[in-house]
Amino acid sequence: WPLTPNGKVDRKALPQPDACALQGEYVAPSTATEKAVVEICSELLSIEAVSISTNANFFELGGHSLLSIRLVSSIRKQLAVELPVQTVFDAATLADLSKAIDCHRGEVVKPPVVVIPREQDGYTVSFAQQRLWFIDQLQGGTPEYNMPTVFEVQGQLNLSLLTEIFKHIIARHEVLRAVYVEEQGQAKQRFIPSSEVEFAIKEIDLCHLSGEAQSDAVNSAVEQDILTAFDLAQDVMLRVSYIHKSADKGVLIFNMHHIASDGWSMEVLTKEFFALYEALSQGQPNPLPELEIQYADYAHWQHTYLSGDVLARQLDYWTAQLDEVSPVHSLPLSYPRPEVKEHVGAIVRGGLPASISQKLQALATQYQLTPFMLMHGALSLMLSRHSNNTDVVIGTPVANRMQDELAPLIGFFVNSLVLRANTQHATLSEYFAHIREVHLGAQSNQDVPFEQLVEQLNIPRSTAHTPLFQIMLTTNTDYGLGQKAVALPDVTLAPYTSESVQAKFDLDINMSINDEGVGISWTYDVSLFDEATIKRFNDHLCRLLTELSEVTNKHVAPHSLPMLSQQETQYLVTELNDTAVDYQQDKCIHELFEQQAMDNPDAVAVVFEGSQLTYGELNARANQLAHYLVETQGVKPDTLVGLCVERSLEMTIGILGILKAG
Repeated sequence: WPLTPNGKVDRKALPQPDACALQGEYVAPSTATEKAVVEICSELLSIEAVSISTNANFFELGGHSLLSIRLVSSIRKQLAVELPVQTVFDAATLADLSKAIDCHRGEVVKPPVVVIPREQDGYTVSFAQQRLWFIDQLQGGTPEYNMPTVFEVQGQLNLSLLTEIFKHIIARHEVLRAVYVEEQGQAKQRFIPSSEVEFAIKEIDLCHLSGEAQSDAVNSAVEQDILTAFDLAQDVMLRVSYIHKSADKGVLIFNMHHIASDGWSMEVLTKEFFALYEALSQGQPNPLPELEIQYADYAHWQHTYLSGDVLARQLDYWTAQLDEVSPVHSLPLSYPRPEVKEHVGAIVRGGLPASISQKLQALATQYQLTPFMLMHGALSLMLSRHSNNTDVVIGTPVANRMQDELAPLIGFFVNSLVLRANTQHATLSEYFAHIREVHLGAQSNQDVPFEQLVEQLNIPRSTAHTPLFQIMLTTNTDYGLGQKAVALPDVTLAPYTSESVQAKFDLDINMSINDEGVGISWTYDVSLFDEATIKRFNDHLCRLLTELSEVTNKHVAPHSLPMLSQQETQYLVTELNDTAVDYQQDKCIHELFEQQAMDNPDAVAVVFEGSQLTYGELNARANQLAHYLVETQGVKPDTLVGLCVERSLEMTIGILGILKAG
């Protein structure tokens, strides 16, 4: 393998993968549908169409969950066929997928998003926007839904050019210059004309400070910007600040409100920023194509499409799937849950080497799972054991951009799916089949906004925890820069590491799996968990994943897979459960008890709900009962005596009294 100076695989030096080697014997497409499917896969997977066999499997060629959704979207757009995502997973080959497409021809196709007239005063907001607006009204403005992106800047950043760039972006995306007003108890959005938008970069000069004083001041300024709420009734939904540290160093802050943005949108924003900066700084024209639609068009489409039978069918699925779901997870907490969630978090990181990752990916392929499904299944098993509950509920975000025309938009599209796993299965094969079914069912019914689902299920609102789920699982998707520095003309931008960590959920686990290894990041609410507990969760999950990577027997019971270390196992078996003790074998239990009562009459013998008895008191009460049974009830050796009593001090008295009487 070609290696970098650090000893890692040099991916750039590797030859292009041979698609033929991934798909067995080559079979050329023979029907119009097969040819179209091959062309679509060629574009999505960046493989030459002439080398893709209809005998190939989409996932073995490099497909994954996100690409499967894009595949369905492309099939809808190019072939006018609405295909369930599950069909992509069920199809063993592209030929099978083509046959499924032909079988679905003539069925109702999800309509495209089209431009609505811009004549009325107020426009419909999406379901997700309505909920955020309602929360903002309820709390009087909150920074909880701010979405900041912060960069360390090295070089000569042209702030005048920067201002011009963001004016371009704000004019380009209506949702960034939308303000929200109330009409008959509902939110409506209005758009500030781009010519009337007042936008300026806020500059903070900290050049006069140095060392630790400057570092503290920078952190404080970043924190203040992150925690400053937007006024939804009048603010532009994007603000930019620049902190001057020296003539050629600084910190750049982008901050958008979630009502106009999501993770995908942050990627759109940063990519457009980089493209415009590079082009305009060199005197080139604006390289960005005109947008065909805007977010308001999507919001109108959502209300039109997601109604009637479509909405009823998907709501029926979720109502059945989440029937009698527990409102809160049953993980043991380190501290009592506060009445109002505080959102202060911390992070613990872990991971596994490439050797384990590659085996896990092979295991996922064996069970027709995506790597994300496999990771979800393992996490659910670990949480099940810690909570002593086989019903594990985890949330996960989905981009919810099922149409190609939504890809270049900034806006609040992301949706939350509820993944409810039952870990009580006899074999690993059955368990993974269940996990696959859970994921495919959720993906096939992902159009229902989470906000509407909570309302439909009549979930009680609580300030102490989030509704339906408090544990979030995400994949390591690098929106915008991710962990990489970007070089622009005369300037370099790199991710800024903030000391502040926000915890929107009790646990937010981010997992990545690729040929370089498994990465796990645990963001946890410090008001609920201590660091030692989260590290223990991480260790147990890593050990469970390692055990899974070595599994060869598909009939193994999922809960039989070990996750404790040898030291923990030894502690449980040989220390906590080492209750063996020498005692006089020729005496009965009540006689041994009487000896203890004589030796330690004042020692506490039994405690129940705040009440207690010493050995002397318990012995006296038991003797009274024994005398009663012998003298008035005629109890003698071998007489059966029934005892009917709730768990209590009296239960212990009764047991000892009966033993003494016999």
